[in-house]
This record gives sequence, C-alpha cells and structure tokens, in this order.
Amino acid sequence: MFLCTEDEGWGGECQEQLLADINATLRQLGMPEHREPRTLAEIDPPLDPETDPCLLGARLGFYGSEKYQRLADFARHLAALGAVPPADHPYDALAEQRYNDLPDRRLAFDHVIATATGMDTVVLPQQFDEVTYGTDRPVAHGLLVSAHRLRIESVMLGYAFRYADSRGDDWISDSVLDDESFAHLNARIEDDPDVKQAWANEADLCHRLLSAATDVLHSGALGITG
Repeated sequence: MFLCTEDEGWGGECQEQLLADINATLRQLGMPEHREPRTLAEIDPPLDPETDPCLLGARLGFYGSEKYQRLADFARHLAALGAVPPADHPYDALAEQRYNDLPDRRLAFDHVIATATGMDTVVLPQQFDEVTYGTDRPVAHGLLVSAHRLRIESVMLGYAFRYADSRGDDWISDSVLDDESFAHLNARIEDDPDVKQAWANEADLCHRLLSAATDVLHSGALGITG
C-alpha cells in the first residue's frame, strides 16, 4: 500500500484506515498485528534493484467470473473426493457438501478459493491454517488469508493440473515446501494435450496465485484482491 504511490486515487487516509481495520480484526481474533512496510529499505532480503514495487502482487487481481469459479469447483472436488472432476462439468453438489463438512481445514483449499473468487480478500505474510473471517463489527476488508497456506495450496493444485511435476516443490522460488497436508492426494488430470488445454486457465490462475503469495512473503506487504 505504501511502496507504490502512483495511484493518486488510493492513498493517505484510505490506506491507513484499511491497515487499522485489518489490525483491529487480527487483534479481536487474538492474532499478531500486521506491520506493513512503508519503504523499500524495510524489506529484507532486499528486492531485486529492477523490481517495480507497483507491480508487486499485480497478478492477484480478482477472478470471480464463472470462468474462474471452475478452479473452486476443481479444488473442492479434489479435496472432498480425492479425484479430479470432468473438465466439461466440474461442479458437483455432493463434492461441495462433503468439502464444507471437512473437519480439518488444512486438507482443504479455502485460501485459494477465497483469494480467487472474493473481492477485497486480504493476503497476509502470517501463518495460520484456517481462513480468518471478519468479526461481527463492520469491516472494510473481506476474508483474511495466509500467504503461507496460499502457497501450499497453489502448488498442490498446480501439481493436480500437471502444471508442475511435484506437489512439494515451489516452482517459482525453487524451494521445497515443509508441509505434508496434501501427501494423501495423488489424483491428477489426464496426461493428454486436450485435457490439459481444457484446464489451462485454471492452471494459469494457480501460477498467478503462487506468484502473489511469493510477493507477499518476500516483501512483507499485504496483497488485496479488487
């Protein structure tokens, strides 16, 4: 919010109020406050000198159209039934019900779904398993999600889409994930060019979400869909 000042319609009191609102919610939920970097000098390790701070998280955007709802349907089906849905009809009412009933949200893709389909969803460089919902007070932001979890879930979905060959390797930062949440999931789409093409947009979205999570974790700056 403070690293890029090119957008004259977004700044000053609006930025401060949003940050204060997010931290008020975190406090009410018993979580540490978020400290938003205000200068590039506060980022450690430093960003590449050629990095444009205005482009950090630019891939996040908002993907709430029907086209990207397919990603949410795919994720629910995979988590609930341990299988991938058909590309021509990914929605399954039974899968959605079973997904909502999952007792362990670490086995779900709530962070991906919230980020891909929600307006004003905030991605924070904090680690928590469940998507954090707002309290009963009026808030200026949507759901709060963890960049750590978004990273893990995006990598797993990328593996299921055959975008990557490992469910444990972050292909953007070239690092190994220290997480076993999805070790039980082996389902992947067919290794067929037509099937891969049918899911190409969703695989690309996984890449974008992973890129956004990487930016949040590296910079310490929050990401927000909108």
